[in-house]
Amino acid sequence: MKLTKKNIRNIEIISAVLAVAFMLIFLALFIRSPLIDYLVVVAFTIGVTPPAIASIIHTRWKNKIEKALPEFLRDLATSTKTGMPLQTALENCSKRNYGPLTVELKILVSNMSWGMNFNQALMEFSKRIDLATIKRASVLIMEAQRHGGDLSDIFEDTANYVDNVNQWNGKRKTQTMPYVAIFYFSVAIFLFIIIIISSMIFLPVSKQASVAGAIIKPVLTQTEAKRLFLDTALFESLFGGLVSGKINEDSFSAGLKHAAILAVVSGIGFYIFFH
Repeated sequence: MKLTKKNIRNIEIISAVLAVAFMLIFLALFIRSPLIDYLVVVAFTIGVTPPAIASIIHTRWKNKIEKALPEFLRDLATSTKTGMPLQTALENCSKRNYGPLTVELKILVSNMSWGMNFNQALMEFSKRIDLATIKRASVLIMEAQRHGGDLSDIFEDTANYVDNVNQWNGKRKTQTMPYVAIFYFSVAIFLFIIIIISSMIFLPVSKQASVAGAIIKPVLTQTEAKRLFLDTALFESLFGGLVSGKINEDSFSAGLKHAAILAVVSGIGFYIFFH
């Protein structure tokens, strides 16, 4: 399924509006309910989960496109080496199975059959897919062709370039996974510390303060402290998730899935230990 960056941005806006609307409605209806704190987690999840799912779908589609691109370019290079005209070679390639790339190739061939030259059709192809790797590959092909390069060599060299980019991206994801794990670990440590502090400090102090003539009085009640800690955990989940996505996949949108997971884990942890 194809979801472009523009689609993801629209889903993010709609989800954010729904999350705010949900929160305002339940604040008005259940402002005095002890469950209001957990409704914040629900609202947060509503705001984050749909764009996170959309980002996962987009990433899978993107990976399939980038993985199939070198194979397509090499097939195109082989066809042009035999003396086959470029449009005929493209038509033949569009009949092969390159996953979601095949659909885009059929549109490219269709545009050329309606009168576009190769460069114009390639520009439309690049804009429609809207992926950095495709844009760079398109620029390389057009610039090399403009300066009189041999098409088969251009396609072969571009395929090698895309292969190198894909390998580099794979290595980066592998090497940055420990940093993503650090954010998960930090949220788990935060929850553990909050549980210890609440059970050993806030609960005893609250009980002592309830006794008549108590000298020590807490700055925050146990409910206020729990709310403050839960909000802090959600902020940590959001920003930790976004940074994880940027580090691991070079996209803040890709970090929304991490934010959703961390937020749900935080909400469940607070509900189990503080309900």
